[in-house]
Amino acid sequence: MAFIAPFKGILFAPEKVKDMSKVLTPPYDVISPEEQEAFYQAHPNCVIRLILGKKTPEDNEENNPHTRSAAYYKEWQEQGVLTKDKELCFYLIATEFEALGKIHERLGLVAAVRLTPFSEGKVLPHEQTYSGVKSERLALFKKVHANFSSIFSLFPDTDAGAFEKMHQVVLEQTPDVDVVDYAGHRQRMWRITDPETQEFLSKKVGEESVYIADGHHRYETSLAFMEFLEAENPGMPDDHPARYVMMYLSSMADPGMIILAAHRMLAKLSDSAKAAFLEKAPEYFDITEFDAETGREDFLAALENQTERTAIGVALTGEPLRLMVIKPGAMDKVFEGKIAPELRDLDVTVLRDLIFLRLLGLTEADMDDHDFISYDTKHGATLDKVASGEAAAGFILNATKIQHVRNVAKAGLTMPRKSTYFYPKVITGMAMKSLKADE
Repeated sequence: MAFIAPFKGILFAPEKVKDMSKVLTPPYDVISPEEQEAFYQAHPNCVIRLILGKKTPEDNEENNPHTRSAAYYKEWQEQGVLTKDKELCFYLIATEFEALGKIHERLGLVAAVRLTPFSEGKVLPHEQTYSGVKSERLALFKKVHANFSSIFSLFPDTDAGAFEKMHQVVLEQTPDVDVVDYAGHRQRMWRITDPETQEFLSKKVGEESVYIADGHHRYETSLAFMEFLEAENPGMPDDHPARYVMMYLSSMADPGMIILAAHRMLAKLSDSAKAAFLEKAPEYFDITEFDAETGREDFLAALENQTERTAIGVALTGEPLRLMVIKPGAMDKVFEGKIAPELRDLDVTVLRDLIFLRLLGLTEADMDDHDFISYDTKHGATLDKVASGEAAAGFILNATKIQHVRNVAKAGLTMPRKSTYFYPKVITGMAMKSLKADE
């Protein structure tokens, strides 16, 4: 269903950049100010200057992070720091990393994917997005006319045929790039130029819908940028590069596909709201209490082992830890006809719609307030912040399963924000894609 194609990537030239590890970063939206500065110091050609430029008090319409990004991009190409491949390529990236106490490897095929509205069902979202982020990225696109980061997407690969073909490349070809990145993850990349392999992967990867895992904002921004160019250039060719977006595509059959939970913390919670929550919760949940100091391990083990019913771990400042297991039929009783079945029993839905909105009385505005609600993938850090009083409440979740992502997206639905945290993030800087017709 989705159209997947090779493209002529723009890459860092190894003869100009001797240590590739110094120019790579994670996606722009997970980089802290401290990390941004560290990447700036790591190398004068670090991709940070393209994706997340520094702001200055003197910034204006003519001189700002986006215009400086465009200047660096142009200058690096002129200097030969960035070079464009002469052949159409797929770029296969193997990422080796540690998670959940084990070493994993995830494969991703970097390709050009035809932009289509979500309504066509060829590329599907699974989470809601924020409009402000999209407008900022669109301003960058208008200056650089390039994809610097890949959107992370998944494809079903029901017979694992595409994964096996990619794994065959890993086993048989020498990588073009082999580095250890900023996070200690080994990153290897291969160019796939063989026409038969390209055709096989194009068909296998695109035979069903593609599901966005990470990068919803960038996909929607790419659609907006394409529409912007169409308005400026009536009759824009059907094969214009801006009609395609750079994606990193992973098979759902890949054993290295790891999803972490994004635990929630509330910055404040009134005594009356806390009391009302504790009074009303037993109507919907079976609750087990654990000592906040000595029972943490048992609490987390009980949460992880609860597989038959949705369970939420709740930590409130000055209170015991509580394992809250939804009672059979509780979500149907409250939300039947209001929330689709594919969403109703997800951990994130139980937390958002039942606990946050109904029992705690939070508002939709609260859900969008980054100062009020924060996230962490480490349950230990979440519990520590509640214990110290840095957060008023913490909610520990089990990770969303890959099948849930597929079911929700296939039904044309979206999960609440931060329902998934695919780990690790896709590396930025290995390959880039021009959106200009003359390149």
